[in-house]
Amino acid sequence: MDPNEEGRSRIEAPLALIERLDRDGHVLQSTLVYRWPMKIGRSFEADLVLDDPHLAPLHAELDEVNGQVHLRVGETINGAVVGNKHLQAGEAMALDVARALRLGNTRLRVRLASEPMAPERPLDRHLVQAALAPVGAPLWRVVLPLLLVSLLAMLFDEWLDNDPGTPLNNYLSSSLILLGVTMGWALFWSLGSKLFQGKLDYLAHLRLTLIYGLVWTVLDAVLPLLAFATDWSFLSHVSGVVGAGVLCALIWAHLGLILPGHRAGVTVGVATMYLVGLGLHIWLNEQRTGQAFTERYVAALPPPAWRLAPAKPTSVLIQDARELKDKLDRQAKEDRADDAADPSSEE
Repeated sequence: MDPNEEGRSRIEAPLALIERLDRDGHVLQSTLVYRWPMKIGRSFEADLVLDDPHLAPLHAELDEVNGQVHLRVGETINGAVVGNKHLQAGEAMALDVARALRLGNTRLRVRLASEPMAPERPLDRHLVQAALAPVGAPLWRVVLPLLLVSLLAMLFDEWLDNDPGTPLNNYLSSSLILLGVTMGWALFWSLGSKLFQGKLDYLAHLRLTLIYGLVWTVLDAVLPLLAFATDWSFLSHVSGVVGAGVLCALIWAHLGLILPGHRAGVTVGVATMYLVGLGLHIWLNEQRTGQAFTERYVAALPPPAWRLAPAKPTSVLIQDARELKDKLDRQAKEDRADDAADPSSEE
């Protein structure tokens, strides 16, 4: 609000509010309206003076008629844009509730004092947690526990992948690289918040990265174990697809912090990206290997006592091996036929 209007607001009740918006719809400046009509332009004769070279001296006029705001365009070559309608000089139209309009290169929104207020929108919980860190709680209470758990998970995963007797520096170097990638990923998205929201929000993005990273670490470990225990091999086969889903969910959460007013569009875009990528992945695997997923068998071999499914007799294994042999023989025969039909293969 203009400081010069503070004393006046104690005497007269404002009739409306004109808000100047940035490209993301955030309010840059607000001006109270105490009388109608309201002239807008670059001239000092205007009631609302805007520093926009694309505006005429008296570019437009706002007036209230029967509780509704009407816009009339003045003598201008650029006119005004309301929704998807372009008004030329001398044209007029009524504005809907809280309708935004563009005059020159300036976006405005008009709200009448009699109009109902929009309900309060909840903040993203990750933004709330990050905002509390420097005010009500030390930094280590918010981020450090997640960092420690993530580091321990990385070390445990490295211990499973390496042979006994592997030097300690191998574990530390791999964990530090992964930790650096994690913090760099959070920094990348926080720069997006700085660009679109005007604030870095590094803690919020780092918290998101660590949480989703831990979720994927748990799923990557649990799904093969469940496949082994229950004999449901598809749980292990889809682990890569689930991991891609967790990554897309993380991207969706980051974009939600950067563009909180566009969650519907972000959701549709990320879901489309995931489904298209999944379809291409399955199609390419079918073309290359003849199956939907890359993994051919369950690679996890935990202790036999962890298996919940009943054991199968050896005759079943032998029968499956015979069927597999027949399938491989047919595939080899088809490959030889293709090679014989391709003259370039003989060269």
